[in-house]
Amino acid sequence: MGGAGMGGSMERNLFPAEFVLRNQVALDLSTEQVATIKKQVGDTQGRLLDAKVDLGRVTEQLRAALEGAKVDEAAALSLAAQAMDLEKQVKTAHLGLLIRVKNALTEEQQTKARALMPQRRKAEPADTTE
Repeated sequence: MGGAGMGGSMERNLFPAEFVLRNQVALDLSTEQVATIKKQVGDTQGRLLDAKVDLGRVTEQLRAALEGAKVDEAAALSLAAQAMDLEKQVKTAHLGLLIRVKNALTEEQQTKARALMPQRRKAEPADTTE
């Protein structure tokens, strides 16, 4: 989920709502924290549904526009821009949810969550580019 160089930092510092709720006992979440996170998930999913439906429609239109022997470049680029805008809305909503989940946790709970998170980054080869 993030641009180059952001993935590792985001994985270490943000926690998916599903992960937090699945580990609510280990994280010692209060009833209020669980309710807050569940509400945030519901609100975000509601907003995302519209964007995802619109994205599906625009993507389908773009696919159709690209199928012909000749492509109307302006129309195809306009559809591509719409699709990218919708993708940005989806990614922004997901990031916002991750931030709100983190903000619902105490520092101690965040530390516990980091310790419970799968260590995906350690399995990846080191970057050897200069």
